[in-house]
Amino acid sequence: MAPDSTNQPSLAGDFARMFDWWKAFIPAPRSLEQPILPGWTWSGVTINSRNSSAPDVEMEVVQHHSYGRQLGRVADALEALIEERSDSAGADRRLTEFTTMKQEIDEVKLDAAEARVRRLETDLAALKHARPEEYQRLRDGVRAVLDT
Repeated sequence: MAPDSTNQPSLAGDFARMFDWWKAFIPAPRSLEQPILPGWTWSGVTINSRNSSAPDVEMEVVQHHSYGRQLGRVADALEALIEERSDSAGADRRLTEFTTMKQEIDEVKLDAAEARVRRLETDLAALKHARPEEYQRLRDGVRAVLDT
């Protein structure tokens, strides 16, 4: 007599039930969220009514002039004022420390610019082989800027 599927469990059915039971113990998340840059936010700064008397105005200002740009311009202006007082500026430790910090920031910016130019060189080399016409157009544009 052939085995009856209602009375006789099959090996495949037993295995499937065993797997269903085991799935409950697999330590897999139901959903996964993985930050790309942990500890960073889009703007780097949270603006709200706890840290600003006019957060809507501050957010509008930051959209036009980031905090980095604002600080950079203040630092440039302060550097110019310190240079005007060069005879007495060296005696004030605070001004000396500021000048040192400003020089270090300027070095970081120059290093970043150098890295961007290196990436540009790499990208142009790739374009030269993959898209020669586009490479020539961009090369000519870069040359025009360099010649001015």
